[in-house]
Amino acid sequence: MRIYSNMHTHTSFCDGKESAETMVKAAIEKGFKSLGFSGHSYTPFDDDYCMSLEGTRRYRETVADLQKKYEGEIEILCGIEWDYYANINTQEWDYTIGSVHYVKSPRNGRYYDVDYTYDKLDLCIREGFAGDVGAMIKAYYDNVIDMACNCRPTVLGHFDLIRKLNMGNRFFNENSPKYLSIASNAIEQAVKAGAIVEVNTGGMFRGYCDTPYPDDWILKSLKKLGGSVIVSSDAHVRQSIDYAFDDIEDKLRKLGFKEVKELRKSGFISTKL
Repeated sequence: MRIYSNMHTHTSFCDGKESAETMVKAAIEKGFKSLGFSGHSYTPFDDDYCMSLEGTRRYRETVADLQKKYEGEIEILCGIEWDYYANINTQEWDYTIGSVHYVKSPRNGRYYDVDYTYDKLDLCIREGFAGDVGAMIKAYYDNVIDMACNCRPTVLGHFDLIRKLNMGNRFFNENSPKYLSIASNAIEQAVKAGAIVEVNTGGMFRGYCDTPYPDDWILKSLKKLGGSVIVSSDAHVRQSIDYAFDDIEDKLRKLGFKEVKELRKSGFISTKL
C-alpha cells in the first residue's frame, strides 16, 4: 500500500461508531502519516446523522486535544463534511469535503435524502418528483455541479452517491443514455472547476456497491479529462480506515493514473502509484 492517510473519517460525534481517539489509534497502527476528521455538518432539517451545533463545538475541541496528544506520531486535521444544504464558515476548518446527500423537491420544497434507506429514496422519487426518476437524478447532479463550481470545497465527496441504493438498477438504469449524459456532464463541469475528486470505498465496505464512488466509467472519464483524485474510505468504524486501498491503487494504475493526492496540514502532496 502506498497511501497512508484518510481524510474522510467519522466518529460518534455524528454517525460514526467510534470515538475520535479510537480512530487515531487505528490510523497509527496502520502506519498512517495523517488522518483527517470530517464530521457531518449540521443540517437543521435533518439531525439524525449530523453533528449538533453543540456537538460541533465539542468535536473541534476534541480534535484539537488529539492533535496535541499525538503530535510527532501522526498529523491530525480537523475538517468537516460540508453538506450542500448546510451553512458553514469554511475558514474555521483545515479542509472541507463537499458532499450532496439531499435533493429538494420542486413540487413541495421538501428535502429528501438519497442515500439513507430504500423506502426514503422511493418516497423521494414518488412524492418529491412525481415518479420522474430522471428529474431526481438531474436535481442530484445539478447540486454536485454547483458544489464543485460555486462552493469549491477542498475535496468533492462521493461524486455518484446516488448509486448507493441502486445495486442491480433497483431505481434507475445506470447504463441508460439519460443517466450517462447527466453524470458525464457533471464530471466534466467538476474537472473544469478544478475539483479534486474523492475515490471513496465506503459503499464497498458496507456492501452497497461493488465499485467505489465514483464508478469505474466515471474514473475513466475523469482521467481522460485530466482530473485529480484522492482516496478515502469514508470510515465510520476503525476496521474500515484503509478499506480496499490496495485494490483502489491497483485500479487507478490500470486506468492510467500516475499519482493520487494526499492531504496534509501544509496542503496537498502527490503520491506516485
